[in-house]
Amino acid sequence: MKAILRLLVIAAFMNGLLAGLNVQRALVDMPAWRVVGALGWAAFSRHADLGRNAPILIPLEAFSGTILSILVAWLVWRHAHVARSARISVVAAATLAAAGLLMTFRAAPFMLSLRHVGNDPALVQQAFEGFEFWGGVRGVFQVLAFGASLWSLAAVGVSRESDLRRSS
Repeated sequence: MKAILRLLVIAAFMNGLLAGLNVQRALVDMPAWRVVGALGWAAFSRHADLGRNAPILIPLEAFSGTILSILVAWLVWRHAHVARSARISVVAAATLAAAGLLMTFRAAPFMLSLRHVGNDPALVQQAFEGFEFWGGVRGVFQVLAFGASLWSLAAVGVSRESDLRRSS
């Protein structure tokens, strides 16, 4: 159970990084880009989201949080003495993280299109709107996955405590 808790802490941390990025993007970045305009967003995104580090860092966070959440759900489901609330919370975290990752596959083509649409205002605006919508949907799932990860930490921690009391 101790190993499950450790994996859960790492999964929650990774899901928390994504949740923070999404809150920042939804409440700060995208409203600012609506004012600056889609062409400004495209120029920035080509250097930030499509630049050197982001194509490695962001997928690493998304995939590691999702994979760890799924692994924890599988381990908890197999563990005989885990409370029902812990089982539900870890499955919820894994499901929400996976849904967020799936929504990335809807948002990413809009971002990736910036590599070849040039500065055509209509195409850039279409990319901006598509990315904003699907990125927002993705963000909701990833923020909820973080919340479910925190719920999981509490539920698995309580379940572990009752395991320890039972065995002593």
